[in-house]
Amino acid sequence: MSAGWLLRVPCRGLDGFTVTEEEWNTGADLKRLCGPQLGTCGPCPSRAECIATVKPSQARFDGIAGGRLWCNGEVIDALDDVFEEELTEPKLRASCGTEAGAQDHKRHGERPCPSCRQAAREMDARRKEAKAREPKQLQLDFAST
Repeated sequence: MSAGWLLRVPCRGLDGFTVTEEEWNTGADLKRLCGPQLGTCGPCPSRAECIATVKPSQARFDGIAGGRLWCNGEVIDALDDVFEEELTEPKLRASCGTEAGAQDHKRHGERPCPSCRQAAREMDARRKEAKAREPKQLQLDFAST
């Protein structure tokens, strides 16, 4: 699995997304300590990859992952715009985050992961831009002469 998405996340290099066990006892403590950081996940296009990487339910994770605040692997708070489909672990491939990765998802009958959807959107935009720059072909109408 490509970890290139980790370079583009808004939480990169920030603290406060997890706490040590000594710092909290209850879900309310966890909300007080980590809750302020939850908004950082709002603009993140990689929430599904984050959940797939952290596997918060399986790991009984405590902290913020994928736009949600987890306590013992259960969601105790979440951003308003989170989607249930982000909770399902997508089948990420080495090519995820590329146009080829998006095509690979489609070939396997899967909904592309967020990074592949973004890559496909960017490629479509580049194609449209290139098409707009192409010189227009002059069409001559010889039938009217």
